[in-house]
Amino acid sequence: MNYKKFVVFLISFCAVFFGNVVYTLSCGPTPDPYDYYVSFFSPYAKGGGYEPFYYTALTNFFGDPTPSEETANVADWQNYAGSKVTAKDIRECIYTYPKEQLAAIAEGSTALPDSVQKNTFAQFLGKEKNREAARYLLFAKSCEPAVINTDPWSVPERNTPLLSALYTEGQGLRDKVKDKDIRDRYSFQLVRLQHYSKQYREAVASFDQLFDGKEKSSLVYYKALALKSGALLYLKDSVRSAYLFSRVFEMAPSLRLSCFISLTWTNTSSEQIYPLCKDDHEKAMVAAIYGFTNPAPDVTAIRQVYALDPASPALNILLAREINKLEDAYFSPVLMDGQNNGIVSIQDYSPAEKNKLLARLSGLQTLVDSLVQKGKLKDVDLWRVSSAYLSYIRKNYPAAVQQLAAVKTKDPEVKDQWEIVNLLVNINQQKTIDSAFESKLLASFKWLDTKTAGAESYWDSWGRGENKSFSFSKTYRNLLFAILAPRYHQQGDFVKESLIRGRCDSLKMNDYFVSGQTSMDQINNDMNPATLIRLKDFLRQPVKTPYESYLAGFFPEGINMDQAIGVSYMRIHDFSSARDWFKKAAPGALAVSYQVFHDQLQDFGVDSAEAPYTKEITQLQFCERMVQLQEKMKTAPVPAKVYYDYATALFSISYYGRTWNFVKDYRPSTQWYSPECDKDAFEKQYFGCYAAESYYLKAAQASTDKEFRARCAFMAARCSQKHTANNGNSDQYITALVHNRYFPLLTGNYGQTKFYQRAYDQCSYLRDYVKSTRKK
Repeated sequence: MNYKKFVVFLISFCAVFFGNVVYTLSCGPTPDPYDYYVSFFSPYAKGGGYEPFYYTALTNFFGDPTPSEETANVADWQNYAGSKVTAKDIRECIYTYPKEQLAAIAEGSTALPDSVQKNTFAQFLGKEKNREAARYLLFAKSCEPAVINTDPWSVPERNTPLLSALYTEGQGLRDKVKDKDIRDRYSFQLVRLQHYSKQYREAVASFDQLFDGKEKSSLVYYKALALKSGALLYLKDSVRSAYLFSRVFEMAPSLRLSCFISLTWTNTSSEQIYPLCKDDHEKAMVAAIYGFTNPAPDVTAIRQVYALDPASPALNILLAREINKLEDAYFSPVLMDGQNNGIVSIQDYSPAEKNKLLARLSGLQTLVDSLVQKGKLKDVDLWRVSSAYLSYIRKNYPAAVQQLAAVKTKDPEVKDQWEIVNLLVNINQQKTIDSAFESKLLASFKWLDTKTAGAESYWDSWGRGENKSFSFSKTYRNLLFAILAPRYHQQGDFVKESLIRGRCDSLKMNDYFVSGQTSMDQINNDMNPATLIRLKDFLRQPVKTPYESYLAGFFPEGINMDQAIGVSYMRIHDFSSARDWFKKAAPGALAVSYQVFHDQLQDFGVDSAEAPYTKEITQLQFCERMVQLQEKMKTAPVPAKVYYDYATALFSISYYGRTWNFVKDYRPSTQWYSPECDKDAFEKQYFGCYAAESYYLKAAQASTDKEFRARCAFMAARCSQKHTANNGNSDQYITALVHNRYFPLLTGNYGQTKFYQRAYDQCSYLRDYVKSTRKK
């Protein structure tokens, strides 16, 4: 089984299955459900009101609809009250004033707090001609506790006598009202009270009678219609219930999320609902709703909706969902190829999986182009940009250029998406990123800067969904780490690569599940001495291009270049050069060890102050000691202890040693030796311990002490074990570890030593080797 793909599957499965609970209960890193794959296509273009149905595989819904129900209700009241009343005052009055305050306003009391007297909506309600509205709000405030369940974890307990009394009161109040708008609001309350009293037949009948069977445009009408739909569902009339929910879904954006959930509970199909639809437009909305339920790449819903209503606004959402699905499943893994960040790469896919996704991508492109050609789409330029983006993903850059050239829109949202796709195409058409092209990139960077102001992440907003600025920040970050940094790396321009990563880091958008290598990580762990010296010189040079100055201005603070250069020399065992650079670094910048010269009979462990190893050894002091040992090795005869200490130090700064942090910032538990490591001078020693092994052998040869030579042989055996390749066959690998090349020497020559017995007791491989030879 592919490990990385299996982990991502589990994350996705748990997130979808448990919904938001997974984020509450989990203690390890969890993915941002709006930022777990590389994307350059924003679902926001022409998608207002449909936010819950933007694509994400890690939560049930993407976010809340625009507008929210509260905002829609405030707007409804502002239409009623007029422009002199502010939305802020309406929201404050309806949602914060207690019942007693509303009663005082309804009674025309003059003994009101100053803040209430200054409230424009309170002033409006206080006028004699508007008292009906004030009395309605007072009644609505009385109804809320009877119909709202304050604890979502418990089964609601309805107070039937209270509901009945409120219904009788509301009926009397409605009969006295002359204002049609306020009558409709009372009608909604009456239907709601019957619904929550479980008088479902009565609720349906009341809706039909009180609203005269005439469709209205107000929010309360659609809220009442949703209650009728729910009542029909309880009455087992699921098809009619689903149809009415689809009507509320279309006409009342603030109610879309609840209606979508309710419609799915009807357990009906679109084909069952179609006969109730008045026209193809209504059928198209039903097809779209069912399309929103499909998490897999599938163009069926787009075909169905277009055939019924080519101008349906839901088509834009369905298109964005399909593009985002393919970004998630295919394009993001393509961009992760070679990134080595633990995220799923296209190399983790089987040929059949890859071909299937390519076919999906091609099918979507073909469909988009065919619909654009027909000319009936409402937002045809958005679809042209989408086609250009699909061409870009397929690496058909000439086609992408042609499709972008056909876009003539003045719509700012579509133009923004056009700019992003155009930038991506230009970068990939550029064979070499030179200074002339960098000046163009700088203009794009500054444009993106204007778009990222006020970005708020999912974790900051905690479940409200991302905002548009955050979407642009994701795009900017993805452009830097997934597109430009690899391009500079391919060009061998590691200085510019580091600067690009530094700008990426400054966006503070690094995520465990979608992130490139940070600039600090690259500098401290991967760059060679020559490149680091060039980077340091570049940062210090006074003359830079505007592009270089822009990037240098975001170079991360806190990186001690002298220390980083010293570490890079340590990685290739050039301890003399490392020493010279560490001397330039401030003492506080250097890492400290206690046991770097203390041999390890077992892997890993903590490098801490323990008797008798209580003296600090800085990286500078370590290198000075290593240089001293190297000098002693130049004069024969070399004491065995010199070879042994040198070998021990090399093992200590390997992947398996206590003092690994002298050469690395972190030590992941998933990396081990493979033959590929031998191609890199550092990784060959860090994972393979070849040099340490050779010096342990030299130490053994230079000594006549059997106990010491036994210790050297065992330590050499441990080093040899590190570069034993695992070919994927666990049985063969274990056999190779057991038949270590040094075990015959250890058992044959030093089997009677005290050290051998100690090693035998603590090394299972040695014991298994001895047992296997006894059987023979």
